[in-house]
Amino acid sequence: MEKVLNQISEEQLQNNQELRSVKTVQEKQNQALEKDREQINLLNRNMETMKTEQQTLLQLATAPIQQIEAFGAEIKEHSELLKKPLTQEIVHVHHVPRLLIATIALFCIGIGISMGWYQTGQRLNQYLKNDTKWRRLSLDANVSLTKYMQDVSDSVEQNPDKIREEVKAEEEHNLQVWNLQQKMKADSAEMRSLVPNIPTITNMGNHNTKKK
Repeated sequence: MEKVLNQISEEQLQNNQELRSVKTVQEKQNQALEKDREQINLLNRNMETMKTEQQTLLQLATAPIQQIEAFGAEIKEHSELLKKPLTQEIVHVHHVPRLLIATIALFCIGIGISMGWYQTGQRLNQYLKNDTKWRRLSLDANVSLTKYMQDVSDSVEQNPDKIREEVKAEEEHNLQVWNLQQKMKADSAEMRSLVPNIPTITNMGNHNTKKK
């Protein structure tokens, strides 16, 4: 029994030693794993830093390419514009203030009113002159001439347009007769200069000869 117990105790001691050694090994492995984890985390952080730096470098590398592409697009657009040059048309638009337009309108209205007043004054003065002449002739004329002048005044009052047309027609007739007389005198003078023995043509009548 003692041998068996001793043997069992020895086996237990061996087992305890083996357990201790196993625990020591496990602890070392755990420490190694912790170190590995720290290294892995460090590697991950380094990888993220490298990834960020790579993205930054990629952006810096692609920025000039983008600028070159944009510059090329602008050059292409300008070349298209140069092929089709723009025609510039200058349009002068004059904006006249309403106050200036109103001033010009009032000025024109004032000129029109002034001209109307002036013409009315001229007609009134002419009427006064003609009335004075008529009354002076009436005072200086004899009875027959006064009666004739009154008859003329009455006929003009009754039908002024007809009398005016008759006066104009008679004046034109007298002017034609006078021109004919002047022409005949000129022809007679020319003939006398050519043939001195031709008698002188006398006046053919008063230039105020009335139309028959």
